[in-house]
Amino acid sequence: MFGYRISAHKLRDNDEAQREAFDFLLSAYRMDGHVLGKELITLSVGDRLEAYVQVPATDAFDAGLANEWTAKSLERLQEVGLSAPEFTVIDGNEPVSACGCSDRTSLILFTTYVELLPPIKCGDCFHPVPLYRLPRMNNDEFCEVMTWQSNYQACDTMFMNSGTGERFGYRQMSQIDSALTHEGQAICRHFEDKTGAPTYYYLHRYYRRSNTLEAARLCPGCGGEWKLPRQWHDRFDFKCDVCRLISVFAP
Repeated sequence: MFGYRISAHKLRDNDEAQREAFDFLLSAYRMDGHVLGKELITLSVGDRLEAYVQVPATDAFDAGLANEWTAKSLERLQEVGLSAPEFTVIDGNEPVSACGCSDRTSLILFTTYVELLPPIKCGDCFHPVPLYRLPRMNNDEFCEVMTWQSNYQACDTMFMNSGTGERFGYRQMSQIDSALTHEGQAICRHFEDKTGAPTYYYLHRYYRRSNTLEAARLCPGCGGEWKLPRQWHDRFDFKCDVCRLISVFAP
C-alpha cells in the first residue's frame, strides 16, 4: 500500500459545493477500488482542499483505469471552481505489494477483520489485486465487493470480540449456507466468468473435535475429498476445485 495526498486548488469561492464535489470524487475512487478504507476526510488548507488516502498500487490514479463515475466526478470539480486534482505520493509504503502477475491462474476472495487491503487475492502470489484492474460489477463499480468485505469484517469482529454476536459471526463466516457465503460466492462467480480464472471462496474454521476428525472432514459443498497434501500459500489446508472452496485446519 502507498500513502497519497489528493489536493485541488480553489479557483473561486464556492465552499459548500466544492467540498461536496471533492467528497464525491473520493467516494468514486473508493467504490472503484482506487482508495482503500472508509474514513475519507476532506481538509480545507488555505486555497485548496486536501485528503490523505491509502491506495493499493501506484497506478491507482492513472486516467485509463478510472470508471465513468470517477470521470463525472472530475468534470464536476471544474464546474464548481476547483482545479484538476494533484496526486502526491507520501514517502514510505506498507510492506505489502500489489499483485504483479501478468497472467493469474486463479483468484481468492479473502479478508480479515483487521485488513485494509483489497479482498481479491492472486492465486499465484497471494498478493492483493487492485479492484480497478478487474472486470467491474453492477453500475460500473465494485459496490458488491465493498459490501461483502464490510459485512465479513463485521462478522469477524463480533467473533474475535467473543461477546455479543460471536456465534452469529462465526456461523456466517464458516457455513456454506449462510447469507455471507452466498454473497461471497456470487462475487467469485462474477470474477471467474469475466476473467476465466477459477475463483475460490474462503470458509473460516476455528472449532474442532479432534485432529483426526478435522483431517478427515469433507468438502461441505460436494462431500468430496479436499484435504491438501501441503498447504496452499502456507495458509490453506483444504481446497475443492469443484466447489471453489478453501479452508484451514482448525487450530
